[in-house]
Amino acid sequence: MISIIISSGRASLLERAKQNIQETIGTSFELLVYPNYRGNRGLCEVYNQGARAAKYDILCYMHEDLDIQTANWGQVVLDLFNANQNLGVLGVAGSSYKSFAPSAWAAVTRNRELMYCNYIQQFRDRSQQPVRYYENIGNNSTAEVVSVDGMWFCTPKHIALAHPFDERTFDGFHCYDQDYCLGLFGKYPVLVTFDVMIAHASEGNYGSDWIENTLKLHRKWGHKLPFSVGGVGEKTSQQVEKNAYKYFIEKLATHGYPQTYAEILLAEHRASGKISIFLYLKLQYYIYKFFAKVPREDSGYPLINSLTLAAIGLGALPKGKRK
Repeated sequence: MISIIISSGRASLLERAKQNIQETIGTSFELLVYPNYRGNRGLCEVYNQGARAAKYDILCYMHEDLDIQTANWGQVVLDLFNANQNLGVLGVAGSSYKSFAPSAWAAVTRNRELMYCNYIQQFRDRSQQPVRYYENIGNNSTAEVVSVDGMWFCTPKHIALAHPFDERTFDGFHCYDQDYCLGLFGKYPVLVTFDVMIAHASEGNYGSDWIENTLKLHRKWGHKLPFSVGGVGEKTSQQVEKNAYKYFIEKLATHGYPQTYAEILLAEHRASGKISIFLYLKLQYYIYKFFAKVPREDSGYPLINSLTLAAIGLGALPKGKRK
């Protein structure tokens, strides 16, 4: 028996999701839907409300733009939680390494040995063909990870109540999934299952909101990061950190943040002692090189203000356009 919790932004998507769940879940369930058409409530707030209201022991948080293609997937979920009494989170996509560098849940590596997932990604641009993402280096039915993607994940109600989503820090639609998983790290296992197939109808949005919330996430957890399970070699760790920093630097540049912002952020991370002087110098050069390529007419500093800077600990950074 599963309580499914959805923050609904579009009635048409919700109706399709309801029908899909009824046709595929294969077990008793309740559906807790919270209309959020204007996006006034963050997912942390909605999910905490759903956890308090749920009547069943297993909670399933899901986006409404999913098509779950596995018959009797509810029984798959219940069997996994019954077989793993201490299981904290179950998802369909995750990573066994969470970098110190600001990043999404995915560990960016060349050979993707830290990634575990099995889902179909569709795109807003319907001319793009759907892509199945399957990463399962051990060819197992489950894999332990640090955090999962928030499009769909399950957790026991008693854990969700004891470790609620941080709605004070994350009041929007980003980083709730990583933050929840990081809060359970070392206490409860987090798993990816390869036995539930889901098609996701839209990509993530990695704009300025994502940037700011990612910085908040790393301000909260940076003193403990990186996290990993299964053992990660120094070479692989350094590769992930470098790639994550480059990706984040590119996001800062393309979303109008000044070059100085990236430079001070990197200097602060170097001062923590968690990145080497060699990597620091390489990344400073990458900042210089990449920011030089971004057209100046796209610059600006639209979403950064003194309150935001103070919240993420970078209050000394200048405001205004890039120089």
